[in-house]
Amino acid sequence: MLEFVNRREIDDKKWDDVVAHSPSETLYPYSWYLDAAAENWSALIMDDYRFIMPLVWKRKYGISFLYQPFYTQQLGVFSQEFVDPATISAMLSHLPKKFISGNINFNSGNLVSEQGSFHVGDKKNYRLLLRHSYDQLRHSYSNNTRRNINRTMALNDKILKNVTTDELIRLKKDYDVIKRSGQSYRWMQELLETILNRGSGVIYGSVDGNQLEAAAFFGFSRKRAIYLVAVSSERGKQNRSMFKVVDAFIREHAGSDLILDFEGSNIPSVARFFEGFGADPEIYQNIRFNRLPVPLKRWQVHV
Repeated sequence: MLEFVNRREIDDKKWDDVVAHSPSETLYPYSWYLDAAAENWSALIMDDYRFIMPLVWKRKYGISFLYQPFYTQQLGVFSQEFVDPATISAMLSHLPKKFISGNINFNSGNLVSEQGSFHVGDKKNYRLLLRHSYDQLRHSYSNNTRRNINRTMALNDKILKNVTTDELIRLKKDYDVIKRSGQSYRWMQELLETILNRGSGVIYGSVDGNQLEAAAFFGFSRKRAIYLVAVSSERGKQNRSMFKVVDAFIREHAGSDLILDFEGSNIPSVARFFEGFGADPEIYQNIRFNRLPVPLKRWQVHV
């Protein structure tokens, strides 16, 4: 039986247990993470939590629509077993009954096919298995990545762990590539603090003297360490400091069962940075639908 369930009716223990033991386990679909990242969320639940699908939504101008919140790359259908395409199709067919439009990402373990009014597109993530020794992992780095790390090693800067969110957000505000409101930065800091307070995050930084040049927030789930927020100052970019930050994280967690999840990018230069550490691409799918009347098809809801 497939049910639409409001947030207040979800059994967090059952929900999080499904996520924790899913082959596609990651940080984003845990109930506590969705509470922090999403303004509203509900779910489709099939057969008493055998299959679950979080639905993050907003309402604007009286219209309810699905969207992918920031810092929540992949959602979709989760289960402790293989999620067959027929189950995904059944859940997809339920979405237009509740929402007039949607733009959401499924996880890499879901195979979504074109059906009805749904448009399906592929996106690329990059991941690195950390189970090998550091020497083996470093051997898989590109020549350019090794060269940049050697260059940073010759400088006086040092790597610190447990950089504060205040320091990270201050650097992000000064050198962000996206223009954001003050409210957006406050929301970002609250999300990162939520993760840290659960013991599920760490911030690595590259410091020259007392000056923070680059910093990266890594969020941990059972299986993955997600490169969630990263920023470099202009000096940090010149010094290639982020190469040293990521290398330090890999060095510390080499030989573990973790997957370093870079969150991928379709921007060639960013993708090359991830590939330079030996990360492999994995495909996940985006689905879009829009039931607005034809005259309003071009209208876009901004989240």
